[in-house]
Amino acid sequence: MQSKDYSPETTSQPPSSLLLDQCEANEQLLLAALRAQDEAEDAHSGRIVAEDESDLLRAKAAELTAKREHRERELAMLAHELRTPLAAMLTDARLLEEASLPARANSLAARIVASGRRMQRMIDQLADFTRAALDDRFGRERALNDLDAICENVVEEVRLASGAQIKLTSSGPLAGSWDADSITEVLVNLVGNATECASPQTTVFVDARGDDKGVVVDIRYEGPAIPPETLEKLFSPSGGSHSEAGREGGDLGVGLHICREIALAHDGKLEVQSSAASTTFSLYLPRLSRG
Repeated sequence: MQSKDYSPETTSQPPSSLLLDQCEANEQLLLAALRAQDEAEDAHSGRIVAEDESDLLRAKAAELTAKREHRERELAMLAHELRTPLAAMLTDARLLEEASLPARANSLAARIVASGRRMQRMIDQLADFTRAALDDRFGRERALNDLDAICENVVEEVRLASGAQIKLTSSGPLAGSWDADSITEVLVNLVGNATECASPQTTVFVDARGDDKGVVVDIRYEGPAIPPETLEKLFSPSGGSHSEAGREGGDLGVGLHICREIALAHDGKLEVQSSAASTTFSLYLPRLSRG
């Protein structure tokens, strides 16, 4: 029987290079695990910091919103409170204007009435602007109204107040569900601005027309073109008056912004086109709004 040789020279052993590779692999694996743990801890800390900063920003935003709403409500209350003494002043001034007084006294009374009307316009704009800022969206009740009748009343009112030449034309069906006071406010503002910005001795044209989809009122006047830089911000709260005459006439500079907000509240829109020949403001209104 043959015997096998189990001497050390014949025993099988792994090469030393394999052991070194295994050690390096284990070391790299351990280092990778440690890095992953560090990154996870950093990410967790980052999330905590981000959440804290987000909570702080939300708290600051809520505080600023509350302050803004408080300020807007105070302005709305102020506008409301100013209406009563102003109405009394205007009533008394009109009585003096109509009384048999010396010419000088009647002239002073007329100036008081004119100044009072400018104040009334500014107060109304302030009240409407604060209401828009509080996101009330001019939420008034709609009712069936005739836009032709509204335009006639507006044109007559502005013509008497300004003495300007205004021509009204109308065509098509002009009935719809709108808030008459709001639409009247828009048209008084637009037609009033047109009379102030139109070239002397020219006519302001008001054209109301309707079709199956809705109604459009164009207010067109001849005069200097509105500069492009002004046109871009014309309907913003700070750019609503495109003439110094508008401001002198009692415009806070937010009138056109309010007009656009009222149009939007009726699911409509307000646009303007201006060239060297003429400027046209166009009010679009659907017959029925979601308000």
